[in-house]
Amino acid sequence: MQMDAMAAIGGILLAGFLCQWLSWRLRIPAILPLLLTGFLAGPVFGIVNPQELLGDLFTPVVSISVAIILFEGALTLSWHEVRHVAGTVRNLLTIGAAVTWFGGAAAAHYIVGLPWTLALLFGALIIVTGPTVIAPILRNVRPTANVGSILRWEGIIIDPIGASIAVVAFELIVSGAGHSWQDTLLSFVMLTAVGTGLGLLAGYIAYELLRRYLVPDYLRDIMVLTLVIVVFVISDEIIHESGLFAVTVMGIFLANTKLRKLHEVLYFKEKISLLLIASLFILLAANITIADLQMLSWSSLLLLAVVMFVLRPVGVQLSALGSNLSRNERLFLSWIAPRGIVAASVSALFAFRLVERGYPEAAILEPLVFLVIVGTVLLQGISAKPFAQRLGISEADPQGFLIMGADRFACELAAIIKKAGFVVRLVDVNRANVLAARLRGLDAIQANILSEYVESELDLSGIGRLLAVTHNDEANALACQHFEDEFTSQEVYQLVPQLSEREQSALNLPNLGHLLFGRQVTCENINQRLENGAVIKTTPITDKFTPDDFKRLNGAEPLILAAYRGKEIVISTLDRPVTPQTGWTIISLVKEPAGTSRQTTAGNGSTPPAQSTPA
Repeated sequence: MQMDAMAAIGGILLAGFLCQWLSWRLRIPAILPLLLTGFLAGPVFGIVNPQELLGDLFTPVVSISVAIILFEGALTLSWHEVRHVAGTVRNLLTIGAAVTWFGGAAAAHYIVGLPWTLALLFGALIIVTGPTVIAPILRNVRPTANVGSILRWEGIIIDPIGASIAVVAFELIVSGAGHSWQDTLLSFVMLTAVGTGLGLLAGYIAYELLRRYLVPDYLRDIMVLTLVIVVFVISDEIIHESGLFAVTVMGIFLANTKLRKLHEVLYFKEKISLLLIASLFILLAANITIADLQMLSWSSLLLLAVVMFVLRPVGVQLSALGSNLSRNERLFLSWIAPRGIVAASVSALFAFRLVERGYPEAAILEPLVFLVIVGTVLLQGISAKPFAQRLGISEADPQGFLIMGADRFACELAAIIKKAGFVVRLVDVNRANVLAARLRGLDAIQANILSEYVESELDLSGIGRLLAVTHNDEANALACQHFEDEFTSQEVYQLVPQLSEREQSALNLPNLGHLLFGRQVTCENINQRLENGAVIKTTPITDKFTPDDFKRLNGAEPLILAAYRGKEIVISTLDRPVTPQTGWTIISLVKEPAGTSRQTTAGNGSTPPAQSTPA
């Protein structure tokens, strides 16, 4: 029984939200519950028929939605990042992508029987992985920093690259319909020229409007979104099917302009994408019919096996030649390549358009790509953690730090922790703080730590705890609550709020992270100490330099921040203060006596060891 239009739209929005919430709770890619909901609502129970629900608006709605998704993906494709990623990632983006494209095309042609044109399109569609499906797996597995970094960067950059290749393959098909190869080449050149020209023009217009502050802040995001839709429509009107190419070029152009305001555009993209993607995937899955599913056979499963067990391993092994990756790391990379949102949305749109243009055999593209998506996400998502543990590349107890804030104190503490051999990443909304941190060689990102952008794209490999040390007490508390599920409530810390003694005595501790260092050690207190000449330094406690020597040198109550021994580090908190113990190295904030050099040598208990150095 089908629902009326109003109830169906409300139900789709509600179901999309619940699916996103469920994926957050279970730490699984959102695409799984979204597609399952769509299958149940469409081909299984027949509650929703998207084409009847939207009528003539079905194709425009899906087309514009896909255009926005492609634009947003292209908006993350910075040539600077592509040039500077590790060699293995570059190889995966080139050699690995070529193996998947042409190997997938050959498999689709010889196993399933697709014509070469459609087979090449299928191969292009399954190139992409994407951060939305990679991130939940990495968060669950916690692989070593080497593996996690490679998978994360591949997922981010391959999205727009794979989508662009798919657009090119699609446009080659439509431009060559019923034409000689000369006409096909001419049509493709014209289509590419129009898409490229309009994309560059739209990107330049958006850049100038933002750079010259010709659009107020509250209209900035709406302006960019409107311009994307307008250039897509105009390009498609001039030459049919050129719109997707235009918005992709526009996104790539803007991504490489170094325009600071693009960060805010990305934040806006998070909100619109959550609603758009959730609704779109339920509609796309619901639009698949039983007849479409019946087109799949044993040969489709064989194709899936080739994609997972042949193409990915071959691509990874070729890409990793000459790298320092271990055998087990290569094995894990060979297994993990889930397909995601871009593959699903673009395949659904292309299949629908090709069928409309007289390619009935293209109808199998959508269920075939959806089979690859479900197969890779489900099988690899379930097996990733035990497989990583068996290979010994899963970090059971990551000791690294995510630090909220990048002011002077955060940078000095991060530098000490990094020097001790632990992973440290800083996130701050202040651009000047981030640039200063990067100049010190620290891994710092300018972003809102509570944003979906950070949650989906931040590399948390090797990180197991949060330190919220900004001057904004409310933001510190919100960050601790936000990351409780990620790091557990035992590993989120914040500075003591800047309150009166009466207010501090009534602190509602369950609503805060673990309070750092001491009851009076607020952000203002720490900054005042630093301004008065205090420094952060490390002091090894040994048989020759005892805890009593440490206290005698630094006063009765030195501010101890943390202590580490080997690969273990503990943070000093209000309820669990760290005390000097033999065998540990103390990280402390102390005011050095006048005349003390910044590098001292050990004596008979009178001076600290030679390893004691400031940040």
